[in-house]
Amino acid sequence: MRALVMAAGLGTRLKPLTDTLPKPLVPVLGRPMVAYVLEQLAEQGIREALLNIHYFPEKMRAFVAEWNAQGKAPRLEVQDESALLLDSGGSIPRAAAWLFAEGETALIANADVLARPNLKELSAAHAKLRAAFGVECTLAITPHPETGRKYNGIRRAGDGRITAFEGKTGTPDPSLFHFPGYYLIDNSALKRLPAVGTPFGIKEVLWQPLAAEGKLGSYIYDDYYLDLGTPADLAHAEAFLSKVRS
Repeated sequence: MRALVMAAGLGTRLKPLTDTLPKPLVPVLGRPMVAYVLEQLAEQGIREALLNIHYFPEKMRAFVAEWNAQGKAPRLEVQDESALLLDSGGSIPRAAAWLFAEGETALIANADVLARPNLKELSAAHAKLRAAFGVECTLAITPHPETGRKYNGIRRAGDGRITAFEGKTGTPDPSLFHFPGYYLIDNSALKRLPAVGTPFGIKEVLWQPLAAEGKLGSYIYDDYYLDLGTPADLAHAEAFLSKVRS
C-alpha cells in the first residue's frame, strides 16, 4: 500500500514560524513535524510515500532529497502543487495513478499531527466494512474531550459506519469522535471525485455523500493524538514528547 502525505498547507495559524518555513518543516523538538509522520508510516510497513507540496516548494524538495539520500523509509516522491493549492481532496485524483499502482487501497495521512494508528487494524476494519456494506473509504476516528467544542464531530453507528458529521456547538459531546488525520480510500471512489486539477474539500465531496449512502467506514483509534496547528499546540506536543522519552 502506498501513502499520500498531505503537506501543502500554508500554516497560517503557525505564523511567524511559517513566514520562512513550510508548515511540515516547522520543528518539534528540533525535528520537522512531518518526519514524525513519515517514521510512523515506516514503522508500520509503508515503503513509499508521496508528499504534495505548495508553500516554499524548494525547501520541501530539499527535505525530500536529503531524506532519500540518507536511505530512509519510506522512499519519498513529490507532487508539486505550487501553481495551485488543491485543498484537502484535489491532490488525490492527480496522484491516483501513482497511489493505486500497487493495490486498490491507498493511505492518506496529514503531515501536521502526532498519532500512531495501527495500520493493519485500520486495513482489516476497512476490508470487513467493504465486504459487508460496500464501504469505499474508512476513517480513523478517536474520542477526544474537545470534540464538539474545539473540534467538529463525527457520529458513528454500532456497525462501524459513519452516519454524520456534526459542527462545533461550543460544548464537548462525548458521543462524537474526532478525525486524527489518517484514512484509507479505494480506487473505486475515484469516480466520485472531480477532474484532475480541481480544488475541492474531501469531506464535502466524498465523505459526506458516502456517509449518506452508508459507505463510509470507521476505525476507532484510542491512543495519543496531538494536533500541530498552533504555537500552543507545538509547545504541548514538545512537552508530551519530552515526557514520553524521559
